[in-house]
Amino acid sequence: MLRRIWIAYSVELERVMRLKQTYIGPLLLLALVLCTPLVHETAWTGNGAYRFVGFVTPTAMGLLGLLFELIFCAGLVAPELGNGSIRQVLVRPLRRHEYVLSKLLVGMSYATLLTGLVSAASWAMALLLGELRGVTYGGDLVFTAGEMRNAYALGLLLALAPQWAAAAYAVMISTLTRSPVGAVSMAVGSWFVLDLAKYPLHVDRVLFSSYMESPWQVFVQCCEGMESGWFPMAGYCLGSSGAAFVLCAAVAMATMQRRNLSL
Repeated sequence: MLRRIWIAYSVELERVMRLKQTYIGPLLLLALVLCTPLVHETAWTGNGAYRFVGFVTPTAMGLLGLLFELIFCAGLVAPELGNGSIRQVLVRPLRRHEYVLSKLLVGMSYATLLTGLVSAASWAMALLLGELRGVTYGGDLVFTAGEMRNAYALGLLLALAPQWAAAAYAVMISTLTRSPVGAVSMAVGSWFVLDLAKYPLHVDRVLFSSYMESPWQVFVQCCEGMESGWFPMAGYCLGSSGAAFVLCAAVAMATMQRRNLSL
């Protein structure tokens, strides 16, 4: 089974890499990072470079990056359902749940690419234009450069959990309709409705979308010379993201199992 999933994932990855629209999201995110100093005043001396990284990473991924991820993942299944090409894919010895899992892996790869790209671009700008010698206040070294890198690296790994859950959510939406436009509209629209309703409904603490930017807060606090703990935030982030990923993946696979692909 794992070999079939890996082959399907490799074929799908090669297919999306040939599509020009795949690169729109990464290029626009790079442009956003490069243009951020034009709209956000940044002092590159002292701790300013770290503050830039702490501002641009969650801002880019929490807004534009998330939007591109939802659009990309919502378009992974619905087009093949709409034009009937999924029947040709499943002619091979590939089961329907394996097909869904391969799509989930592609979505997770795309989310990881966007996150890694924004991180690399923001640190590259900070390295070229600023100083990355640690955080100092009043002439005293509060956090070393190594401690800042570690805080960011842990935040980066933790941030992948809600990003992957968002990918699973969009893939699930993509299995519910044969229309690519409908899938994108449902994924983006329902996400923002859910994001607005979570606070009135008091479910924000257990909803993974509440933790899209939280993993970066420890690093942001370090930029200001303040120490912040990872828990209980990390526990809620991993727990809610893991539960959402499993639930969305299960719904997507169940939907595909019941679909009449002859229509």
